[in-house]
Amino acid sequence: MDLPTATQHQASNELPYANQETVSVAAISHRDHFALDFTTHTGSHLDLHVPQFLFDALCARLGNAYKAGCWVAARCGEVDSLSRQSIERYVNIMTCDKLGLERSSSTIPRITVSSITAPEPSAKDRSC
Repeated sequence: MDLPTATQHQASNELPYANQETVSVAAISHRDHFALDFTTHTGSHLDLHVPQFLFDALCARLGNAYKAGCWVAARCGEVDSLSRQSIERYVNIMTCDKLGLERSSSTIPRITVSSITAPEPSAKDRSC
C-alpha cells in the first residue's frame, strides 16, 4: 500500500503541549525517525521513536505533524499505567489499525518506547 509522504511543512512542525492538563509532547525530527518526548498525566516519562515512514503516513492521514504527534500521545496516555512493553505493543497495534496496515507484518517498521519512569511489567503483562 503506497501512502503519501508528508510535505515539508507537515514534517517540520514542532509540537507544543498537546493538552497542558494531562500530557506534554515534544517532537524532534531525525533522518529516519521522529523522537517524541512524552510525559503523561501520571508522571511517566516516555521517549518514543516513530519511524519516518509511519510518522509521514500518520501526518498524511491526520493532516499534519502536530495532529500526528497528539494522536500518538493520546494512544500512549490511554495505557500509561501499564508497562513500557505493553504501551509499545498498544501504540503499534493502534497505528497499524489507523493506517490499515497488517499488524503481524514483519516488514512494517515499529514504534519503540523507551521509558525512565513507566511501571515495570506486571505478571498480567508477561502472560500475553
